[in-house]
Amino acid sequence: MSLDDINLDFPNLKTGDWNQSSDADDGYNCIAFAVHDTRQFWDPDMIGVRGYYWPPGVPIDFSVNTLVRVYELHGFRKCNNGDVEAGYEKIAIYGIASEGTHAARQLADGRWTSKLGTDEDIEHDTPEGLESELYGNVKTFMRRPRFEAPQNE
Repeated sequence: MSLDDINLDFPNLKTGDWNQSSDADDGYNCIAFAVHDTRQFWDPDMIGVRGYYWPPGVPIDFSVNTLVRVYELHGFRKCNNGDVEAGYEKIAIYGIASEGTHAARQLADGRWTSKLGTDEDIEHDTPEGLESELYGNVKTFMRRPRFEAPQNE
């Protein structure tokens, strides 16, 4: 996706700073990327197809409620906002009406990172930067304790 296309699809990015952080890659999507999975594409419509994944035991749909359940299986719990909280990693789930459309992950420095479909990953200042006709609005925030790798002594 060109930079012009990104600016056109996500006009709220113009109010902040954003940058491309990876090349296009159709091997994973935003739902997987939110939990650091860059090896498979998470899609309930592709269960059983090689390279695709959907967590067992959750509904086979893309509703916001189902996405909440998917992320609960990965240790996330709903929270009030996307503000930085020491020791926590946050995600934002986007939707149009009750249909889930996108997920973004907060970085340790408070910025956000998103996988744009099968295109690039980007980093952006706020989750609101991706609110658009394409993704709708942030429907909920979730958080889990941030894993800190042990330091070598």
